[in-house]
Amino acid sequence: MKTATKSKAVFAGISLAGLAAAVLWWPSVPPPITANQILAMLPPGSSVHSLVRLEMDGRRPAEAAVVARIPSYPGSREYVPTALVYRYARLSRRYREAYRAPSPGAVPFSADAGPATGSREAALFSGLDDDGALRYRFVGLTRGRAVVLREARAAGALRPDGIPPAPPAVVWRYAVRGGTVLARTSVVRLRPRQPLRVVAVGGGPASVVLPDSRFDVVESGYRQRTPGTYRIRIVTGFTPPEAAYVLTVIVEP
Repeated sequence: MKTATKSKAVFAGISLAGLAAAVLWWPSVPPPITANQILAMLPPGSSVHSLVRLEMDGRRPAEAAVVARIPSYPGSREYVPTALVYRYARLSRRYREAYRAPSPGAVPFSADAGPATGSREAALFSGLDDDGALRYRFVGLTRGRAVVLREARAAGALRPDGIPPAPPAVVWRYAVRGGTVLARTSVVRLRPRQPLRVVAVGGGPASVVLPDSRFDVVESGYRQRTPGTYRIRIVTGFTPPEAAYVLTVIVEP
């Protein structure tokens, strides 16, 4: 009896410890999804047009809306603008495709996010038809599945209700001279949803732009909807990554 009682107590202790670990593990923040991760899941020759992180389930960002250019067939130079939604599977701890369809409109705009219900967001895919009218599609979650919530065509390219227009983009230019990054300022102030374009000018050695992983990727550059301080690093072949030039981006309320 003593052995059995002791075994039950040990089993109960292990169960409680496992439950506590699960409670701590389940709501953990998903890692940021990147364009390279998405390209690894798409056919060769694809490219990412835009990427927006979402809170479709009302929790910390665990979904991403993506517009990708995918070849019509292997090796084709023609591509199909495609609307995609990826969700973070917390059990496997991987991002998985949850939605795929041709992007609305002949000319796709960058993916965006709009209000759904409460704190939940929906993915907004939009584009222009040949006659200049705007087509848009909201994709949200219903019973845990990504579904089309609303789809419409608006004459005059009007923005859908609930989505504020983005402020004009800011362009930050830099040059590389003798392996050193030169710019007029190392601090840029933006408003929420305002795109930032990072442009190298004047030739010089090649450089690599490494944006903060929390930035959305839009066709015109990078964007953040949440106020805060972010970093963009500029790496050249003459300096190690830890000594890279840092552009500080302040998104003001």
